[in-house]
Amino acid sequence: MKGCAEFAFESAHAGVIYQALAPELEDELHRSHVFLGLEDGSIRLKIWGEDTVSLRAALNTWIRLVKIAFEMVSL
Repeated sequence: MKGCAEFAFESAHAGVIYQALAPELEDELHRSHVFLGLEDGSIRLKIWGEDTVSLRAALNTWIRLVKIAFEMVSL
């Protein structure tokens, strides 16, 4: 694998956000892999890509999903 990125997002609503994002893990990714975990009030996101293009695409998708989930719980 060419690249990996790991993020930790802290929130008082981490459990709710995790539950909202978890179904997205079922989507088939062609050249990337995603781990999503819930740890002590934070969400851990780790993305691996077989090449830089697939890593960038997966990062764009998942960061957008996390941003939207955070925005929704803050309404």
